[in-house]
Amino acid sequence: MSRSTEDTKESVIYVVATPIGNLDDISLRAVRILKNVDLIAAEDTRRARLLLQQIGREKAEIISYYDQVEKEKSVQLIARLQAEVLSLALISDAGTPCISDPGYRLIREARRAGIKVHPIPGASALTALVSASGLPSDRVLFIGFLPNKRSALVKEIKSWAQLEASIVFYEAPRRLKQTLAAIEEFYPYAELVIGRELTKLHEEIISTDIKGAQMWCHDHEFLKGEASIMLRIGEPPEGTAQSVEDLRSQLGREASDLFQQGSSLKDLLQLFKDRGLSRGELYQLLLKAKETDREED
Repeated sequence: MSRSTEDTKESVIYVVATPIGNLDDISLRAVRILKNVDLIAAEDTRRARLLLQQIGREKAEIISYYDQVEKEKSVQLIARLQAEVLSLALISDAGTPCISDPGYRLIREARRAGIKVHPIPGASALTALVSASGLPSDRVLFIGFLPNKRSALVKEIKSWAQLEASIVFYEAPRRLKQTLAAIEEFYPYAELVIGRELTKLHEEIISTDIKGAQMWCHDHEFLKGEASIMLRIGEPPEGTAQSVEDLRSQLGREASDLFQQGSSLKDLLQLFKDRGLSRGELYQLLLKAKETDREED
């Protein structure tokens, strides 16, 4: 077997970033590694074979390694590397492995076993979008994929309020509409950048507000693949005050969600006491939200 990789006398794992669309984005180092490793663990073996074909490697042992088999196969692969002294490259469908892709269990097992792990940097939808966003990037929270269930989604979105950071997440176009609607409930002045088909021929990077993002989503909900979204919560324009009616509506939605999660009337009176309504107004609003919640049940 070829041993002309960067470590030749001991087992080693390379975490290899591959292009997210444009083949020219693969690094010379990644090509060298992929041409010479003993094993390749790939999220999609068909895409891996196509990539190897494109870089000029005709034969390779490729092992299927995806979410559902990762726990079992990570242990098996480490045992094999220890027994046979092999080099292995970990690749995902596209981009950098372990960034919302399988791989962390393999790397954890490798470190426990004392096997060296080397990152081979390259393309990533996360860094590509952040670099071209025009939003503040000194502090960024990467979520990956947001929860599917409404209650979990709302809980996640609400947790961003005190972060003072830009948020990046991935989402399927078919789910993006409901996600953006949930975001608008809590952050009506949010700034967003949506990236789709990044690095590809039909690349789109749209800078917009939450309303514009929803309009874009309406026009793109049947697209395949996924969108990358970067968001800044934003503040009301200077001199713009939230109307009492808007405030009541927003607090009612928040209260309804929290009642469904088990919060009590007393809890919410304390939570919302500084949100701009008198205690009497707030009490009546919460009673109404609680009754509405019971009727829906």
